[in-house]
Amino acid sequence: MFESAIGNNEIIIDDNTDINSVIDLSNGRGLNLGLRGPKDYEYGTVANPFPQELLIPRNEWQGRIESMEADKSRLSDLIRWKNLPPKNQEQTNYCWVNAPTHCLEIIRLQQNQQVVILSPASAGAQIKGYRNVGGWGLEALQWISDHGLVPVSQWPANAISRSYATENNMALAKSYAVDEWIELKPRDLDQLISCLLRRIPVAVGYNWWGHEVTAIDAVWRNGTVAIRIRNSWGNWGDFGFGILEGSKMYPDDACAPLTAIAS
Repeated sequence: MFESAIGNNEIIIDDNTDINSVIDLSNGRGLNLGLRGPKDYEYGTVANPFPQELLIPRNEWQGRIESMEADKSRLSDLIRWKNLPPKNQEQTNYCWVNAPTHCLEIIRLQQNQQVVILSPASAGAQIKGYRNVGGWGLEALQWISDHGLVPVSQWPANAISRSYATENNMALAKSYAVDEWIELKPRDLDQLISCLLRRIPVAVGYNWWGHEVTAIDAVWRNGTVAIRIRNSWGNWGDFGFGILEGSKMYPDDACAPLTAIAS
């Protein structure tokens, strides 16, 4: 479908990987699932739960993955075709909002909307009272659904500053909001892979990494499924892409926008 190709420099992380050899600990992270108290955020009470009708049986995974790879209809192909840059959180602790922000940018591409780069800080700064602290994906996506995001042309991507929270920017953000979104059960691979096979990007948080990234594609490697992610550390890996395998791909936090406001 898209005239593109996946590069050969993707970072591969599996259960045998020396994490320190592939992860630059000086980069910002910031996942804090300790904020997700069970009394405050029970599954399906903040967002709609994953619809069971979206589940794809495991015996179909390999065939679907190989078909999407052959016709270049993966989200990664769309991203490369449209030259959508990876997020770069720099020294902020806003990974938890960079991932849902990137999901919205991708959903907008799928809806044939104009490529607009959106500011994670325009949500994260307001959510956290202009502090550079951690959070988790669901609280970010809820804000993006309720309030939207400001383009980086009006609010720089990593600017944690009240000076950008103008009346005009708050009105502008409403044009870049999530219209419909879902929550996935933590560590539920069937729900995650089903989303990816349906070309739904997912913001996934990992306790082992202390980090949230964007799940992009289901991948078939060495006779089993893996996932392609896109990191928020600029050109980490190959254009921001890497592969998670084994237990490393099971997210502790996962949410996904389904549709975006038309703008």
